[in-house]
Amino acid sequence: MPVLSPDKMDAAQRTLHDEILARTGRVGRGPAIGYAYSPGLWKLHNAFSAHLLDCSLTPTQVRIVSLLTVRHWRAAYPWGAQSATAAAAGLDRAVIDAINAGGQPEFADESDEVVHAVARELLATGTLGDGIFQRAEATIGYRRIADIVGAIGHFCTTAMMANVAGAEPPADSPYQLMT
Repeated sequence: MPVLSPDKMDAAQRTLHDEILARTGRVGRGPAIGYAYSPGLWKLHNAFSAHLLDCSLTPTQVRIVSLLTVRHWRAAYPWGAQSATAAAAGLDRAVIDAINAGGQPEFADESDEVVHAVARELLATGTLGDGIFQRAEATIGYRRIADIVGAIGHFCTTAMMANVAGAEPPADSPYQLMT
């Protein structure tokens, strides 16, 4: 998809573009290339991103879910962006690398391990088996289970939009998706 220049945007697209530019100082990269064509979707996507900054999951748990999801969809641009954000949030590089390799990371925190297990099983099967559901229920509770499901949906959209838009990470990114 080509980057939609502001002079080619309709009124709704331009209004949202200008709001995002004023708030963040950046537009027109990664999945935003595609979102610009659908301002309603772009606005909802950004609202969900804001929710993830203040949900029941810790910042590192949100990134565990994001990494598993964008890896699942083989989305190189979001992988680079989410890996850098995960590292900044304190997620250990060994965990990031293990997720990238499709392996089982070692977690120091049991709730992080359960978040990983829940997200991994949801991405693989679309549901949770009794064993993992009971472990999640006891360890992280229903609210975090619900936020994991929502975060997966959010990052599925991010990954697929980046893939459809043809967004590529910078060649010098320290976090490259393994293929």
